[in-house]
Amino acid sequence: ATCRHIQGAPLTVSSRAMFASSALVATQWASPAGLTRARPARASRSTAQPVIAGKSKKAAKAANKKAAKADKKAAAKQAPVSKQAKDAARKKAAAAMRDVVSRQGKAYDRIVKEMDREEFREYILSVRHNSPEPVQQLCDWLPIAEVVVADKQAYEAKKFFRSVGSDIPETEQQAVGADQIEGVPAIKAKLPAMREEAVGMAYLMAGSVVKDVPFEELEFGVEDWGSFEMAVDAYEAQQSTSKRFAAAAATLGVAADDDPADVKRVYRKLIATEHPDRNPDSSQEKFNAIKEAYELLSDRGGQSGTTFEGLGDKAKRDFRKLSDVHTGVTSKGGALVETDVGSKVEVVMRSLTIYDRIKTMFIARNVSLGARKAEKTKASGKAAAEGETAVEEEVAAPEPVAA
Repeated sequence: ATCRHIQGAPLTVSSRAMFASSALVATQWASPAGLTRARPARASRSTAQPVIAGKSKKAAKAANKKAAKADKKAAAKQAPVSKQAKDAARKKAAAAMRDVVSRQGKAYDRIVKEMDREEFREYILSVRHNSPEPVQQLCDWLPIAEVVVADKQAYEAKKFFRSVGSDIPETEQQAVGADQIEGVPAIKAKLPAMREEAVGMAYLMAGSVVKDVPFEELEFGVEDWGSFEMAVDAYEAQQSTSKRFAAAAATLGVAADDDPADVKRVYRKLIATEHPDRNPDSSQEKFNAIKEAYELLSDRGGQSGTTFEGLGDKAKRDFRKLSDVHTGVTSKGGALVETDVGSKVEVVMRSLTIYDRIKTMFIARNVSLGARKAEKTKASGKAAAEGETAVEEEVAAPEPVAA
């Protein structure tokens, strides 16, 4: 108890009353919010480690190390390849293509040698680069391979019985005849699975430029051997009479290999301006020379055409573009699916490089056509640019000021 003197009289206050009074004072005179200082909470062991983007320093360090390693690896891949490495890769790819072509050629020879002539048919496969800027070697159709389409069942049977040293027994089942073999639909259906072989054949004929051409930009065409021979004979006839064609082209003021539509347009203009009844300065001899020159270039003695498809007699040529190489239709009108083709026929290729003159003729022809097309495109572009410049200068020219 505490004793205080009030007016000289002592007063005793119990401890209980004193503590109650202290609590009441504390409640009435509590410090305003913010003036009291709270004791900081002790950090737990789990929160003591600093956090960086949701990861600890250790995890972040490991992630940075892994990213640096990946960047280094990517930079190593982008490092320039040496000339020796490029040459080695190119030689390896060329060797692989030649190996594919060689295997196909051996299979082709076996079929032709072992089977009867009525059990297979032979075609010519041509390729073209379908692009606004094609490579010169493929700017027009280039024959690249022979294709044999054979009766698969008969071929497999002969291979089996020859392997066991026995003669082929006669059966009631008749073999498929050559006239029954639907070659073009078969090649259409088989070609997608033979893209490696087709590219290899094109590589050997046209050179390394083919490796830079996407397969999707290549078009294929097929014709039988008889049709192709007409094209070869027609082109050789053109070459033998090239001097006559050159003279006729000079008379018209065109090139011997210009597009027939361009030649016809020039001819019509000359006929109109050089007709003796319309132009007193012209003569009948000059007018007749223009007509004869045009007749020679347009007919070419039955060898007309500046494109591969136009060589020879078009009525007798049987060249067909494979616009859809996945499906086909038989000559009898029935749908032909790949399962039917795969079970009935065998399709094998052989490179046309074995015929030196074919490669020389058609490669030189396409390169010449491609160069002329490039020059014509360049000239037309230059003329268009000059025309735009002239228009701009005319618009920009100040109007004359009246005196």
